[in-house]
Amino acid sequence: MASNRITCGGGVLAALLISLLAGCGGGGGGGSSAATTPAAGGASAEVSASTATPEEAADAELLNHVLGRQKAAIVASGQVIPKLSPRLAHMAAYFRAQEQEHVDGVVKAMRGLGIAAEPGEEEIAVAAMDSDRERLEFLYEVESATIDEELSAISDLEASWPRSLLSSTVANQAQHLTLLRQALGAGPLASVPVPFENGTFSPPVG
Repeated sequence: MASNRITCGGGVLAALLISLLAGCGGGGGGGSSAATTPAAGGASAEVSASTATPEEAADAELLNHVLGRQKAAIVASGQVIPKLSPRLAHMAAYFRAQEQEHVDGVVKAMRGLGIAAEPGEEEIAVAAMDSDRERLEFLYEVESATIDEELSAISDLEASWPRSLLSSTVANQAQHLTLLRQALGAGPLASVPVPFENGTFSPPVG
């Protein structure tokens, strides 16, 4: 199925999830982010990308990209939530709070790996929307695109800890999609994610 309007890249195949469950990491390209390494006595000191290993530099680039995406999703949803009806706003605010926890978790994982959290600036355009349905569809696509971005990173990360972390955030966001599908009118079975949820499936048609 075609990517939604918010997805930055192409869809991730089911084979990606299979490789994830097998615990496979990828080589990934070189990154340009600075990294940190533990110094004597437990302190940490920043080092340039030129002193980081290629694997560390690649992981830093991937995780900072994910971090930028997650932070952009938080900002975008914050613009939409106040315009939703109270019940839906409460649900969406809960999702947004969990996304902030995802950000905090990624930052913690990066620090544990000696990688500086320096996400690039990313902005998700929020167009004018006239109904709760349009706002829910927008939030659905934001969640889906973030899942797609995180799965793409999982396939290339070398370090196992952030792969495990991002797997858990994807599972959480798939649950968000279930509730959003229900709010958009899908029945109990139709609201359950597909066997290989990858962030490229459109919201249910009203």
